[in-house]
Amino acid sequence: MMSPFHFRIAKRLIMPIVIAGLLIGIRIWWVNHHLPQIPVESYKEKTWVPLEGAFEEVANENGEGTKHYSLMVESAVVRTYDDYLKAHGVTPAHRGAHGTTPCVVDVAIRVRNDGPGQGGLSIFSMVLVSEQQNQYFVPDVFEKDSLWPQVQKGANSTISIKPGTEFVMHIPYVTNDVGSDVYATPMKDCQFYLLASRMPTRKLINVSATVD
Repeated sequence: MMSPFHFRIAKRLIMPIVIAGLLIGIRIWWVNHHLPQIPVESYKEKTWVPLEGAFEEVANENGEGTKHYSLMVESAVVRTYDDYLKAHGVTPAHRGAHGTTPCVVDVAIRVRNDGPGQGGLSIFSMVLVSEQQNQYFVPDVFEKDSLWPQVQKGANSTISIKPGTEFVMHIPYVTNDVGSDVYATPMKDCQFYLLASRMPTRKLINVSATVD
């Protein structure tokens, strides 16, 4: 049994630790409370979303960035690997090689440039987030047999179009599970958010996918 003397010593040792913990907790709360909050804007499908200079990771792409760019999600369809290619006029090199699992969300995005200059939009940074926000999906550009390079030949990570024009792209989104066979992982979700920009405004577009 601890004597009163030892209890007082233990109390003296513990109290500074408790107080320090409380001070750290208060500091964390104060910092979080006073940090500038990123505004969030939500949009529906088939609605033009003005980017107004908002960006994903690079604030000033191609000199003018996204200041005069707008985009609109026109549709989204869950497809198999082969069906995505066939839907966009490409014959699969090896039919059935990647199975028959509906593993791709084919998101049709219309991009518009209303500015006087070229500008640009970083598309590979735009992720698709599940409605529960517990999983996200990325453009299929990193695999050996990735779909995007087969459909958009010569395209890179930035879409840049001439002033006064529009362009429709069909971005294939697949699971971001590291080490998994993305084409064997079934797409179980049909309700998503497209994260169109992160800073200085987070712009989210509701996406409802149908199953092909």
